[in-house]
Amino acid sequence: MQRARAWARAAALLLSLSATAAVAEPDGASAPPCAFSQAEQDWVDRSLAARRAIAAAIGTRAFASPATIIIFDAACMRESADAVSGPPVTWTSHAHTGQIPLPDGNRIPASVTSFAGESDGRPFFVMSTPSVWRAGGVPGGPMGLDNLMTAVLLHESAHVAQFPTYMRAVSVIAEANKLPESFSDDSIQERFKSDPAFAASVARETALLYAAAAAPSDREARRLARGARRLIAARHARWFTGPDAYLAKAEDLFLALEGSGQWAGYTWLTMARGGGMAPSDAIAAFGRRGGWWTQDEGLALVLAAERIGGPGWRAQAFGEGKLGGLGMLDAALKRRRGG
Repeated sequence: MQRARAWARAAALLLSLSATAAVAEPDGASAPPCAFSQAEQDWVDRSLAARRAIAAAIGTRAFASPATIIIFDAACMRESADAVSGPPVTWTSHAHTGQIPLPDGNRIPASVTSFAGESDGRPFFVMSTPSVWRAGGVPGGPMGLDNLMTAVLLHESAHVAQFPTYMRAVSVIAEANKLPESFSDDSIQERFKSDPAFAASVARETALLYAAAAAPSDREARRLARGARRLIAARHARWFTGPDAYLAKAEDLFLALEGSGQWAGYTWLTMARGGGMAPSDAIAAFGRRGGWWTQDEGLALVLAAERIGGPGWRAQAFGEGKLGGLGMLDAALKRRRGG
């Protein structure tokens, strides 16, 4: 739970097809039933519809696998077991007093947040509504807050499909190396950000991958992506050695997790029926927002993989999970695709 929240920290700090879903008071609940404002409910319905649009684009069952979703404002908490996998969608609704109970038995303050977790093998996703984010002073930037929050919801809820694959693999690494619960995709950056050579390599790798994604020809895209791949291999060979060797595998997993999450939000932002943004604007406003390396380089990596090898990486990122981010790029480079 703590590690899932740590993975969500960067997005939180960026700071449905059913608009008539049934509302039922939870059995035995002492709190009275409640409802969101129309504006809040419209955002929920639009965001869940966006998630279904992304699920259709991905084409894997895992992205729509059952999960519990909890959404709350300053006074009301709404919960659904089928909002991710529906329609139909049913909700339970009750007032809260500033603390949100989670499926794993923990409670969190009713404040700005967005994260995925897991309890007894079943994923769940938690997010506060736009009014909570506005009260918390989170800026929407050029996207507007509602669109930003939909993109964040898509990013974080993408991880719902990745608990059996990438998140479990990260847990195995953490346990094998006796890492703290705070270990997350941010940990590598926090450790090496003061090393200018390390940081410069990451920046150059990321620039090459974005350039590969935008290259006018397949040949140029491959050349740029291979250049990035060589830099990554050299960086790993220099810094991820000895007792730190596990960081190479961890970073590969984080690139898959964060890159695919960013891709989900970015893709919706560029849809005509989504955010309606130009790809370059969506990358600048959302893809590169926040300054976290794995999110930025991860998005660049999956965009390059798609430019070179087509959408095949999506089945790995949101389903099979057998290849990390670098494995997905390597697989794309091995494919033949016309430029």
